[in-house]
Amino acid sequence: MNIIKPVTALSLLCFTGVFIWAGFTDPGLVSFVGSLGQPWPTVVLLDFVFGCLLFSWMIYFVEGSAKSAIPWAVALFVVGNIVSAIYILVRFDKIQQRIGSGNA
Repeated sequence: MNIIKPVTALSLLCFTGVFIWAGFTDPGLVSFVGSLGQPWPTVVLLDFVFGCLLFSWMIYFVEGSAKSAIPWAVALFVVGNIVSAIYILVRFDKIQQRIGSGNA
């Protein structure tokens, strides 16, 4: 359990770096949009959407209300899994309480 927060924080920092690099390298999303005609980039995009849906449901489960979960879900779909990592770090104690285990 003690490893979850540090690993999540490290992943957040690494991915934020990659996100910033991509933003500066291709600010107009030209390479992203151009790749969508290919099968595997489409699969990756749909995998992202599926992951966002699943994590949004998890947030709803932890928060217990749509009013609390919707802002997180919107941010997740707009920014991506950086939001997932932030959510885990910020709400870790509530996640543990909600799943009813101190051994998560």
